[in-house]
Amino acid sequence: MKTLRTVVVGLGRIGWKTHIPRTHEHTGFELAAVVDPLQERLDEAKSDYDVAGYKDLAECLEAERPDLVTIASPTLFHTDQAILAFERGCDVFTDKPMAGSLEEADRMIDGMKRTGRKLMVYQPRRADADIVALETILNRDLLGPIYMIKATRSNYARRHDWQAFLKNGGGMLNNYGAHVIDQGLYLTGEKAAHISCTLRTIAALGDADDVVKAVFETESGIIVDVDINMATAHKMPPWHILGKYGSAVLESGIWNVKFYDPGALDDVAIQDALAAPGRSYSSGEVIPWQETTVSVSDYEPVNYYDRCHEYFAQDKAPYVPIDQSRELMRVLEECRKDAAR
Repeated sequence: MKTLRTVVVGLGRIGWKTHIPRTHEHTGFELAAVVDPLQERLDEAKSDYDVAGYKDLAECLEAERPDLVTIASPTLFHTDQAILAFERGCDVFTDKPMAGSLEEADRMIDGMKRTGRKLMVYQPRRADADIVALETILNRDLLGPIYMIKATRSNYARRHDWQAFLKNGGGMLNNYGAHVIDQGLYLTGEKAAHISCTLRTIAALGDADDVVKAVFETESGIIVDVDINMATAHKMPPWHILGKYGSAVLESGIWNVKFYDPGALDDVAIQDALAAPGRSYSSGEVIPWQETTVSVSDYEPVNYYDRCHEYFAQDKAPYVPIDQSRELMRVLEECRKDAAR
């Protein structure tokens, strides 16, 4: 197995809690060095992982000559750091969101193409066990043609850190939206159209959005309805998948699926006259509903770092193709534009 010498940039929450340990633990990666402006974090990395630390990415790349640069820094630094890595002969694995704007994302893609390097974005929520379980439900075609996906993330949080401020690329559209909208695009396998969005700042202590309402249709007409609300005292079900013949709701780690077999329905005579027979509001039809449950705990999430190694070291197809990452960035950009109207 080829080992990828890897530099991790940014020792904040996602870098320290996710990318550093997973890089260190995976046999296909070697944690060659870390980059962060804070000396205490570099000292911590040296103590815990015996790894070289740098405050300057350019200096690190010159000294270490890595195969891969994992960017876990704040969003506003992603583009310049990625392009620098490309120009120094490195592939790039960057945290989400890919960049602060579509224009910045396109600069990254141009840099990738110009230098002949590889680029993939960390979109871990599409790899979660709840999505793996949902895919098995959809593959069984229990619900019939899907016409709507409702995704909700809810909590009450008085956000006070850097992600509470627009100047830092913060806000829930960039933060959770980059996950949830990506999941919707991934599940439908289509591009978005007719995008509408409302952004509000309610409980957060900065100026960035903590309430997001985004709705878009896919090319085939599937409605994706996204609610991200960090200012609600009541939690809401994270997923509601609606099909022609039934629906599935995720609650407490269980997919509750209710559906019927269209072949089991009795014929119903259509009545289009203005005088309803017997002044009745319905045909009296009884839908032969069936119910089943699927436990998320029965499924394993996709090992993202296995997929990374397959792409960066084994030349297999990327788990998250860059055109899908660009489409996500386009949708986020259109959401911001619509919310500003």
